[in-house]
Amino acid sequence: MRTRVAMLAALVATGVAALTACGGGSTAGTPSAAPAGGADAASSVNFLTGTAQQNGAPQNTGDFADPSDTEAAEQWVELDAGSAGDLNPVVLNGKGFLLYRFDKDSPKPPTSNCNDDCAKKWPPVTVKPGGKVFLNGVDRNDVGFLKRQDGSLQVTIGNWAVYRFSGDAQPGDTKGQGVQGTWFGVTPEGGKAEASKEGTDPTTGVQYKTGTAKENGADLTQGDDYKGPRTDDAAMKWIQLTRGSAGGLNPIVHDGAGMTIYRFDNDKPKPPTSNCNGDCAVKWPPLLVKPGTRIFVNGVPAAKIGVVTRADGSRQVTLNGWPLYRFSGDKNPGDINGEGVGGTWFAVSPNGGKVLPKGGAPAPSSTPPASSTTNPPSSTTPPPGGVTLGNGSAILDSGINFAEPKGSFGVAGPGCVANPQPSLVSSIQLSGGPVKLWKGPNCTGQSMVITASVPDLSKIGFDKQVVSIRFGDK
Repeated sequence: MRTRVAMLAALVATGVAALTACGGGSTAGTPSAAPAGGADAASSVNFLTGTAQQNGAPQNTGDFADPSDTEAAEQWVELDAGSAGDLNPVVLNGKGFLLYRFDKDSPKPPTSNCNDDCAKKWPPVTVKPGGKVFLNGVDRNDVGFLKRQDGSLQVTIGNWAVYRFSGDAQPGDTKGQGVQGTWFGVTPEGGKAEASKEGTDPTTGVQYKTGTAKENGADLTQGDDYKGPRTDDAAMKWIQLTRGSAGGLNPIVHDGAGMTIYRFDNDKPKPPTSNCNGDCAVKWPPLLVKPGTRIFVNGVPAAKIGVVTRADGSRQVTLNGWPLYRFSGDKNPGDINGEGVGGTWFAVSPNGGKVLPKGGAPAPSSTPPASSTTNPPSSTTPPPGGVTLGNGSAILDSGINFAEPKGSFGVAGPGCVANPQPSLVSSIQLSGGPVKLWKGPNCTGQSMVITASVPDLSKIGFDKQVVSIRFGDK
């Protein structure tokens, strides 16, 4: 322990990388609060944030495999939050087929009572030990497993066993909904799916429609895909709110163009109030609507969506009372450059909550609360998005829980630092954070801010994938 603490101190002082050849011991650190990623203790199933395609799953396996090829089919399962028909929110598999729950099963303890002929009509969603579950809008904390009569491992959501329906021929079919009064589409929390609120809200004049903009035939040169100012009428033709994931954060809400949606801690939900005006609203464009605007809901409960009048008279979409924004620093779908900015801006969850950075607690604010966001101190240079990074150091360990079966590496700022051997790093002990992890060289590619030590990088989707790390520049 003394050796490793001394090593951290030396790295901070010298700002150079060092290699240790220590044995397999471990060191206590601040645990990560990240819920997604890692292996389930009972089943050794690996959890990864994002879709199977985003994670490079092999073709003709998992949800895309021939059902008769059990070995290939059980390699992975994707749980994707969204909508199907008039049902919203629901869970779909990677191919877009609705997943169901059965009232005659039991959640306490999780038990399946659908076997033999029943299981042929309602194929259970199974995965083999050592397989993978890809989570896109479904919270890791709501996913589990049960052992079936035949010994196979069935996925549960909210402790309810989940199934497909053999009568659903096409992605998005809902033919199993309500069968025998016991079968229902499953929600991301394990509840029974219901038809979503649709039609025009008489108070706001905003129209609600279940599904995506594309599914509903919206003009994709307008709305979320519009390239001009967000205050233009064309930009307010439609908005899509989709439950999904981005940059290791899950579940979050993004729009129809795949851009992450944020909330601001200095706003208020009761009554809904936006305190981001002037220059702040230029940096963080609010989601604006007008009478006639269509809001497409895809995995986000329509009942939690509202509208608040802003200081300038425009009207802004809210989620569970929290006003919603985009971030001008996000340039591409899936960017999360606004996450943790100033310790007050966070990706919004499907229920209006804030999604914390994967290192655990939010980065502390470097400025007092204000109605507009200011620049961080000049003592460090923030990455795109404005998170103020620390000029500290990190020990990159080759085992989880800071063990060192193949040694460990020390790195330190300032600036972007290469990881000498990315394929060996499974945990990080951090001093003087936050820092930003990158999957590409020279701080490029997919990234994530961490604010504390991470004992298991697979829990945040970065196991053996940290290629470079950005510290503060000074």
